[in-house]
Amino acid sequence: MVLQKGIALLTLALLGILCLGGCGRKENEKITCIEQLNNPACTIGVPEGGAGMYMAEKYLPEAEHKTFSGNSSGYLAISQGKLDGFVYDRVMMEFAIASGLENVEILEENLGESMDVAVGISPKSQVDNLKDKVNQFLSEARAEGTLDDMYDRWVSRAEKTMPEIQAPQMPDCKLKVGTTGMVQPFSYYEGTTLTGYDVELIYRFGAWLNAEVEIKVYDYDGIIAAAEAGDIDCIMANLNATEERRRHIEFSDCVYPSVSAVMVRSEQKGSTEKKYETLSDFAGARFASLSGGVYDKLLQEVIADAENFSYYNSVPDIVAALKADRVDAGVLDEPLAQLAAAKNEGLKVFEEPVVRDKYGYALPKGSPLREQFNEVIAKFKEDGTIASLKEKWLGADESIKVLMEQDWPGDKGTIRYYYDGAHEPMTYLGSSGEPLGLEIDLLLLIARELDMKVEMTTCEFASLITALESGKADVVSGSLSITEERAKRVDFADTHYDSALVLLVRDLDGELQEKGFWANIEDSFQSTFIVEGRWRLILRGLGITILISVFSGLFGLCLGFLICMLRRINCKPTQWFGAVFVRVIQGTPIVVFLMILYYGIFGSADISEILVAIIGFSINFAAYSSEMMRTGIETVDKGQSEAALAMGYTKGQTFFKIVLPQAARNFIPVLKGEFISMVKMTSVVGYIAVQDLTKVSDIIRSRTMEAFFPLIMTAVIYFVIANMMTAALSFAERKVAPKRNKRSLKGVCM
Repeated sequence: MVLQKGIALLTLALLGILCLGGCGRKENEKITCIEQLNNPACTIGVPEGGAGMYMAEKYLPEAEHKTFSGNSSGYLAISQGKLDGFVYDRVMMEFAIASGLENVEILEENLGESMDVAVGISPKSQVDNLKDKVNQFLSEARAEGTLDDMYDRWVSRAEKTMPEIQAPQMPDCKLKVGTTGMVQPFSYYEGTTLTGYDVELIYRFGAWLNAEVEIKVYDYDGIIAAAEAGDIDCIMANLNATEERRRHIEFSDCVYPSVSAVMVRSEQKGSTEKKYETLSDFAGARFASLSGGVYDKLLQEVIADAENFSYYNSVPDIVAALKADRVDAGVLDEPLAQLAAAKNEGLKVFEEPVVRDKYGYALPKGSPLREQFNEVIAKFKEDGTIASLKEKWLGADESIKVLMEQDWPGDKGTIRYYYDGAHEPMTYLGSSGEPLGLEIDLLLLIARELDMKVEMTTCEFASLITALESGKADVVSGSLSITEERAKRVDFADTHYDSALVLLVRDLDGELQEKGFWANIEDSFQSTFIVEGRWRLILRGLGITILISVFSGLFGLCLGFLICMLRRINCKPTQWFGAVFVRVIQGTPIVVFLMILYYGIFGSADISEILVAIIGFSINFAAYSSEMMRTGIETVDKGQSEAALAMGYTKGQTFFKIVLPQAARNFIPVLKGEFISMVKMTSVVGYIAVQDLTKVSDIIRSRTMEAFFPLIMTAVIYFVIANMMTAALSFAERKVAPKRNKRSLKGVCM
């Protein structure tokens, strides 16, 4: 009943989210004046502890205020529509917009009066009369025009050149100055060098004071405390002299006045989005690339300013990023990009290719198979076999896209073949999890020519080369480009497919066919579950997830109990071994641990990936469960053990009949939560070529090119699994909890 209620509540919640996301909402009324923001329906962002917070509290008291630790976080929230306004220094916000911040604008009117930016003076400064000296320096610098020149260079013209300021050769004292290093153009890092208006001011004041300068970098929320404690003598960090700050430290005369303004969201970017005509237009654009690929380096050879890269594990993730406007272009191989564009309205392949590309099978260095592969590939190019494969796998007829049966003897051995299952049409998985694709079909033809069988294993693209180097695989592929860098690590057979590296972009000229919310849900359900019978693939992944979870829980519990007992033995080396084991496993991320087991410890062993996953999660679960058991056992009063021994019980009987049942009541509730966490952590086994529920979700997304619905499906299934296993553990918990069990007294007559 509890499980059914939980599922019902989750379903309602998900439907609510879907309805809210799908039904859409009317655009909020455009903000044109500050007065519109002073109402409870508006959310205003303010920088933590800054003048913006003070101004918002004073002039926009009715609005809801949301505090940000940095101005950049507030900028991002505004551009994404998560805030109605952001209060900050006008000059700083203008600088951010000039530097490329999009989808925002600044209201014309200022918020309240101007506020001084000044030098904060520590009450515990080691420099005598520091405030008077700072004021004298500022007075002279202003009279000489130095402050105006600095402001013009750093702020108005946004020049980034720090003048050479001679440091004192024989300083009279040491001046410790605090700054932030986070606010361009006042105090920020250019590479590893601290620079900006405030940094120049620090060095100029140091030279004027004939002092040795030491600059310390703090967050804004800690810099005032540092000055109060005397860790620094003063603060030069674009710091507003607010009333609250004046209660803690003193301030110098005004360095320059600061005016607070309000940033709001402008019109949507879509209507004015930049159109790209040639590859050179993509300079400075945001690119998406596959993890483990070489696309970024190839693109940089053509577009010099291509530096802003985001890395994703699959093509559907890149498609989702493009649709959400998180990137401007996805860097992909031509067949992958063409397939993605065909399956997604609003996307297209940019006409001009980045670079011509060649695919090849990768083999370990010095592999004797390389020459054999080359001979067969050359033969297939001549007789038209490869051309016919292209027609078969790149065409629209899905009925002919099946692999040949391995009906030859295979007397010459077996080829261990690893491939990425998400690179349609080259290497991918069908509705029942069967391997499909041009490169797999070609490999079978090559194997038939060589009279060898093929043993196939799916693998993450980023782990293909690792599988070769670790000895797990004899051949790998998955739209694998032949590059000089990869050729240093592995050997490539001759190319079997001439491709190109292209850019997948949004189609600004195309017309999108609008669908209703429920129509979209129906299409998503059909493509995720019904088309090609993909529900079978989901059931298969679900079975593997449950298999790994259950066996890892059982073996981990047994191993954890053994470790717990080892740590209770009165033997220092044994206790030390148990403690070190627990600390090492708890300190190692589970993904890293699994890859060490699979590619390292069991690298040369012919062992199932599922078994490796069970071993890894069993060891990981054992490390945590042993500590929980040990803690629970230690809560049982030692007097009970002593009494049992005095009554003639053996140590074993005392532990298993008296101590352990009481300890179980204490550690089972905690152990239950840890087990559920372990079940959810199994979602990473795809890194060692296991097709669990999450990996299957990725495979389906690679076919449908849809990110949202398969992920929701995965989340719901994990929720159901977790609740079912929680119910089973709760049943076990009740069995060992005397207070919850009904008892009857026998042999008593009333």
